[in-house]
Amino acid sequence: MKLYRVAIALGLVYLLAFFVQSAMRVPYEFEIEWMEGGMLTHAARLLEGQQIYAPPSTDFVPFFYTPLYPTLLAGLSFLTGGLSFTMARLVSLGFTLCTFALLFHIGRRERSREVGLLAVGLYAAMFRLTGAFYDVARPDAMFIFLVLAACYTAYSVRSTRGVVGAALLFVIGHFTKQTTSVFVPMVGLWLFSQNRRHAALFLLTVFGVGALSTWAYDHHTGGWFWTYVFQGHQGHLFYWKNILMEYWRDVLFLAPVTLILPLLWFSQRFHLPAICLLMAAHWGYAFVFRARTLDYEPHMYYAELWYETPRLLILVPPLFMAIMAGIAILRRPSIERKPLQTNIYWLLMYIACVGSSGLNHSTQWAYSNCFMPLAVFSALFLSLAADDLIKTSPALTGRLVSGILVLQLLAFGYDPRSQVPTPADHEALAAFNAALDGISGRVFAPAHPFVSYQRDGVIHTHQMGIQDVAFMGGLKDLPARLRAQEWAAVIVDAPNTVPELGRYYRLDRRLDLGPNDALRAKTGFLVRPSELWVPK
Repeated sequence: MKLYRVAIALGLVYLLAFFVQSAMRVPYEFEIEWMEGGMLTHAARLLEGQQIYAPPSTDFVPFFYTPLYPTLLAGLSFLTGGLSFTMARLVSLGFTLCTFALLFHIGRRERSREVGLLAVGLYAAMFRLTGAFYDVARPDAMFIFLVLAACYTAYSVRSTRGVVGAALLFVIGHFTKQTTSVFVPMVGLWLFSQNRRHAALFLLTVFGVGALSTWAYDHHTGGWFWTYVFQGHQGHLFYWKNILMEYWRDVLFLAPVTLILPLLWFSQRFHLPAICLLMAAHWGYAFVFRARTLDYEPHMYYAELWYETPRLLILVPPLFMAIMAGIAILRRPSIERKPLQTNIYWLLMYIACVGSSGLNHSTQWAYSNCFMPLAVFSALFLSLAADDLIKTSPALTGRLVSGILVLQLLAFGYDPRSQVPTPADHEALAAFNAALDGISGRVFAPAHPFVSYQRDGVIHTHQMGIQDVAFMGGLKDLPARLRAQEWAAVIVDAPNTVPELGRYYRLDRRLDLGPNDALRAKTGFLVRPSELWVPK
């Protein structure tokens, strides 16, 4: 079908756009996402033979992540000649390329080359939707590949060795990012339906090896691993209003195809009209809620929608897709149809990815990378489901399904220039480095700890660490060290603040870095070096 080929072609355009952006982002030796430098200082701390998880101090506070990604960076630094933003981003890019390759392999193995290409294209198209995290120095790209690889291994290698391998991949994934564990119950459920002994072995291996490894590592860190990674995370608020409604509202308006097309497929595969009507009613309420609150405050999730102005336009994609899906359901023939081919396993993984992203979305400090599990597994499931519907339904349904895909891919459009360093960024970076060169003594730059490490050879905490340990009473040594005027200068990024800074330091000058967006982070918390403070 022509429309289906158009959808594949659009996806490949997004793939090409991602490669072009990544080629410009990877070599940039400054934060594209504001926590990148902090992640690199985790690796630097390991290289110095120190613990990541240790009592909080101004010297270091870990992010609330498990340790495998910075450990990998530290190990690879021996091969690359040291740590750098470029090296760390290349690692993330490598895992994203592996994810693309695995998506294509699964799609081709399950159905056809075209399905594999569509899966790759859909995932590439969701690059900006997911915060542009596919190539930043964060654990997300590694986590996504490990989860996809673990789920595929459990599905495809139907042997004792495959079950154990999948379980170990889940454990490795858990030590990359805790969200991995959300997929384990669904994989275990599917294995139980296929082979109860394999299911038991899988769950025993995951929980046995996972629990033993967690205990051993926690013991090695004197209990601080558990304090940060589990108790610290529990200190973040969980918003029930998000998981019950606002998450579904956001997905419905950011990527409506990830809800509407699976519902269409589900209605064809299972004769469960009550469930279909319940889901449709829930999402319909979410649609009405957003339609009645178009005066919402500017929000990071919606900021990149090219059709947000006027805001009435954000109603168009989900409304048109719902209408097309409704026509397909109403025109369904009463005669016996060919059975849909997509294995129920991929439906279970789709449900798991929706739940995983929902939990992340509903946690305090969530950002657009919360949608990455949804993006990768829905890209695969949508490709399989669309192929099912096109091949087993009347021609009209096939055209409607292809039309839904094309409409969504057009709606995913974004300006790639917003995610790549500009000449103004490079000029501002040179000006920032010149300002640092003019300082005699150590610098405390909470939003840029890796810059300080490269300059002074000394690690200090990230701004996020100052906020994260508030549940422990904050950084108790910070006021004393500011009072002692330990640093020759403190760099403050707008809109951040440093507690107690004004008591012992004075504002020397506001940094002149050119245009307002120059040297500002491209994604995540959009900070920018703003002020230089010196001792009073």
